[in-house]
Amino acid sequence: MTTVSTDQNALDLYRNALNFNVISRYDNKIKQLLYHTSHCVIYKYDATTEEWEKTDFLGTLALYLRDFATPQRGAPPTVETLRSLFCYGLILMNRNNPECFSLGLVPNKITQHIFPQGVNNMGILSMDVELNGNLIIVKNLLGEIYGLWVFNEAEREKLYRLLEFCLTNDKTVF
Repeated sequence: MTTVSTDQNALDLYRNALNFNVISRYDNKIKQLLYHTSHCVIYKYDATTEEWEKTDFLGTLALYLRDFATPQRGAPPTVETLRSLFCYGLILMNRNNPECFSLGLVPNKITQHIFPQGVNNMGILSMDVELNGNLIIVKNLLGEIYGLWVFNEAEREKLYRLLEFCLTNDKTVF
């Protein structure tokens, strides 16, 4: 192993540990950092104007595995139930201000089982992710649509594939 690759491995390990520690301040249920990219901008889709609006969220974006809890049987599902079910988290550490962007992810198999009518009976039965040009488009269970612009094309593609896996895997929690 060369000194350059050893130094790079040490730097990568340090960067991952630092990102994990920072994220744990925002979400103490983080279990493992899955992926991060250094430059992302968040857009939000406005259904009224049918246009993308750039938000004030710009910075490092991380995808991570969370410690989650299944709801008690017989308890009516609520938004709080959904928060405890998030198996994955997506967080952008904002360079523009102290407020960070975060989005919880639950495999669609689980949400369809727990929320057969959608969250708050809204009829949205699954989250969705698609790659459309330069944006990774994420639709959440509350009907909000976000566009993730990742500077590096290879990182954008990898993040998209990971998000797609997070939503479509057959993780067994029952």
